[in-house]
Amino acid sequence: MKTMAITMLMLIIPFITNTGQKTMKEYLRNLKVARPFTYQNLTIYPLTMRTAPVAEYVTLDEAMKRDWLTIREIGAGDVNVVELRNRGDKVVFLMTGEMLTGAKQDRMLSQDVLVSPASAWLRVPVYCVEHGRWTSTSPVFKSSELMAPNELRKQARVTGNQSEVWDAIATSQDRLGIASTTGTARANYEDEGVKEEIDAYTKKFRDFPRLDKNTIGVVVTTGSRIICVDIFANNSLLQKFWYKLIKSYAMDALSERESVVNKEEVQELLTVLANAHYVSIGTPGLGSLFSVETDFGKGSVLLHKGIPVHMDFFISNMFAEPQMRLDMRRDQRLND
Repeated sequence: MKTMAITMLMLIIPFITNTGQKTMKEYLRNLKVARPFTYQNLTIYPLTMRTAPVAEYVTLDEAMKRDWLTIREIGAGDVNVVELRNRGDKVVFLMTGEMLTGAKQDRMLSQDVLVSPASAWLRVPVYCVEHGRWTSTSPVFKSSELMAPNELRKQARVTGNQSEVWDAIATSQDRLGIASTTGTARANYEDEGVKEEIDAYTKKFRDFPRLDKNTIGVVVTTGSRIICVDIFANNSLLQKFWYKLIKSYAMDALSERESVVNKEEVQELLTVLANAHYVSIGTPGLGSLFSVETDFGKGSVLLHKGIPVHMDFFISNMFAEPQMRLDMRRDQRLND
C-alpha cells in the first residue's frame, strides 16, 4: 500500500449511477465494526447489523446432500465453464471460491450464483484448481466441502486470470512445503502438518458467528494486511459458510505475523467501499451481479430482490504496505 499509488487511489467520487451502488452505499453505512477476535496471527473484525434481512438460501453442500444439484462438464470439457441444474424446490446459493472435485479436474466457482428451483441447465464460470489432470474420475462433480485458500480467492478476483490462479496454487504449495502430483488446491488442506495448524484456528474461531446474531460479515486481517471482506445477507448464511471460510482465512495466516490492523482502519475501508464503483456484469442465475471496483482492489456483490446475498472484496498485492492506510485516511478526510 505505497504512497505514490495511493495518492490517487482513494480519490473516489461517490457517483450513484445504478441499483448496486445505491443499495450497497446504504447497506455498508449501516454496518458496525465490533470488537475483534484474535488467535495467533489472525484477527477478525465482526461486522454487525441489527436489521439484517430475513432470507434463507440453500447452500451448495446442502443441495448436494439432498441430491438436488447435478454439476457436469460441458461436452468434452471446458476448463473455465461447467453446467449445472437444480432439481430442488428452493433457491440454491453457490459462493465464489467453493471448490468442486471430480470430473476431468477440480474447479472453483468464479462467481456467486443463485440457482432457481427446478432450473434449466445453467452454464457457470469456474477456474481450474488442478493444473496437472485432464482425465475423468467421475461423471459429475461433487462438492469438496472446501473453500479455495484465501490467497487463491484473491488472485482469482483481482486478476481474473487462469494462469495467475495456477501460479497462486504453486506459490502457496511451495511456501507450505506441499507436494501434489496434479497441483490441486485441495492438497493444501490434506497435508497433515498444515491440517493440524488449520484445525487449531478452526477450533478457536468455531463459535464466532454464533456469539452475536447480528454478525453478518467479517473483515479479516493478518500481519499488516487486510486480506479480505466477506459480508452476507444475514447471520444464518454466514454460519452456513463459516467452517469453510475460517479454514480459508487461516491458510493466509500460517506464514504471517500478528495482525497490527486496527478498528479505525477497518471502518475507513467500509466507508471507501460504500463509495466504490459498482459495475453490472451479468449472472447466469437469479438476481444481479456487480463488480466492486477501486484502484486498490476488487470484489463483487450479488443482489437478489434488493438484498445483498454476498459481497467480497480483496486488496491487491501492490497495495499491501501500512503506508496505504495512512494515505487512505488522509485522502478520505479530503473527500469528506
